[in-house]
Amino acid sequence: MKHLIKIIKGSFVGMGSILPGISGSMIAAILKIYQDLIQALNNFTKEPIKSIKAVWQYIVGVFIGFGLGFVLIKLFYENFPIPITLLFIGFIIGAIPTLLKEIKGIHIKWHHILVFVLAIIIMILLLFVNETTASVNSWTEYIIVFFIGLITAVALITPGLSGATILIALGYFHILVDLGDNVIQALVTFDFSSIIQTLPMLFALVLGVIVGLILIGKVMYIILQKFKFHFYVAILGIVFISPFNVLFTLQTSTTQNVFDVAWYVYLLGVILGVLGAFITYKLSTTEIKTEVQHD
Repeated sequence: MKHLIKIIKGSFVGMGSILPGISGSMIAAILKIYQDLIQALNNFTKEPIKSIKAVWQYIVGVFIGFGLGFVLIKLFYENFPIPITLLFIGFIIGAIPTLLKEIKGIHIKWHHILVFVLAIIIMILLLFVNETTASVNSWTEYIIVFFIGLITAVALITPGLSGATILIALGYFHILVDLGDNVIQALVTFDFSSIIQTLPMLFALVLGVIVGLILIGKVMYIILQKFKFHFYVAILGIVFISPFNVLFTLQTSTTQNVFDVAWYVYLLGVILGVLGAFITYKLSTTEIKTEVQHD
């Protein structure tokens, strides 16, 4: 059961890395697995096998989440934007009690408040990044896919940074979605020739992710060791403003008025939002209980 919970948590992180306006690293911090991932990344160059064994469930979950994220974007995000958006807002809101426990007992000083405000300001500034459309050709596409993997890894490690939002701004998000969609379709239909054709692109993507994770992972490890409370205060600021960012990103990503829908669509969204908050809360507190029992 413990392995399954870790895989589920990893899948949420993977989905959070794909969906615009959401940060995979923020989800990891919410679910209390961020420090485990950073610890493994920091030790990877010294003890690679041991590091992978420590977090393999999360890694499996992240890849599952990537696949689910592509499906959500292609299907639910395009056809049912309000319910799926409120579901993810529920995931975010359900994290607040757990995050408050992380900073409980500390004496709040001016620099903690400054970090909280700066996190909110940075998240707001990201809303004003304009979308562009980039064109590629056959030989530069591999370099671009490596670059996409690098950005995805950096966003996966840096709390509040949405890799999908950055890729949209650079005009490369459609490349990532098309690649993921092609791979999933090939796997579902057992089209092995298509799978073989996509392997070079997948290799470039994975290589970019690995390089980004190793480099940025060491930086975040130092931050967690020396500025742990500042880190969680920043996460609280990000969680506070994230629902507004997600809603803003939802409307700006389409030409139609996504809010002009029937009342029962909102009702479904509210139900899913409450469910999402409950799931996040239960997942985060389950890990806390497990850790206490081991102590």
